Amino acid sequence: MEFEKKIIELAKQIDGYICLPEVLIDERVERACLYILKHKISKIALIGKKEDFCEDISSSEDVIFFEKNKQNIDKFAKVLFELRKEKGLTLTEAKKLLLKDTYFVAMLAYLKLIKGAVMGAKYTTAEVLKPALQIVKTKDGKSKVFGAMLLLKENDIKLFADVSLNENPDAESLKEFAISSADFLSKLKIKPIVGMLSYSTKGSAKSNFTEKVATATNMAKLDRPSLLIDGEMQADSALDRNTGLKKGVAKEVAGKVNVFIFPDLQSGNISYKIAQRLGGYKAIGPIQLNFKYPINDLSRGCTWSEIVTLVAITKLQ
Repeated sequence: MEFEKKIIELAKQIDGYICLPEVLIDERVERACLYILKHKISKIALIGKKEDFCEDISSSEDVIFFEKNKQNIDKFAKVLFELRKEKGLTLTEAKKLLLKDTYFVAMLAYLKLIKGAVMGAKYTTAEVLKPALQIVKTKDGKSKVFGAMLLLKENDIKLFADVSLNENPDAESLKEFAISSADFLSKLKIKPIVGMLSYSTKGSAKSNFTEKVATATNMAKLDRPSLLIDGEMQADSALDRNTGLKKGVAKEVAGKVNVFIFPDLQSGNISYKIAQRLGGYKAIGPIQLNFKYPINDLSRGCTWSEIVTLVAITKLQ
């Protein structure tokens, strides 16, 4: 809770609208919206007519409303058509897509009418991420969007990646995930220490799998010499200092890792769920990193308070 309070206080210092398109269709999102407005955590963008919302929302000076009226659909469709015409999209199809909240919101972000968005309480991951990948796309210099999960337990804070998108990333992608994850944790005012995970530590086993992680580690060190990072390493070397030192992990990293970069999607996804269910960690995310403008996908089992925290994190992105 202390960490979440810290994140919220940091978010309050940043201006801009975060879109919550599911307020009218999910009571958890509505409750989160009311809390955010009451405590001045963020300005909120909503989809729909002002009169459709409850008075506490419709009367707030910190809310902006975007209607899916003909004028907006026609205007946005022209932009979407230009973006996707080489993929075979027609203007008529663009108008139909923009009737969907997820496409409409992605276009709001692309046109810089909002700073970011949080959705997925009702929509599936595919419904949220497909429009964002097609319209918002990645930051300059980044090749892939990936999902990171924040794990919180008392004063212990860890970041796991990738947990949601890339099944078998290559060494270049793993390097990118490591640097972007570290940069994100720095925005939360936490010093990142990165462990590049494998089933081998410092060459104790040799295969294409271990070599990929070792190569990614060396690439990250070259790209970001100041970053505290080592690998390839097993999880015990990342979590236990004595074990890590015995196996040759750098003393600045051994047992101190708070950014865990997994070699594939299966490992990352399985591991965060074990930490959550067996280890008692609270999981926040997945937080989608490397979008040009942050679009975050909620778990459909999320609580209203997790939505509040993710809105604050989205502002920090």
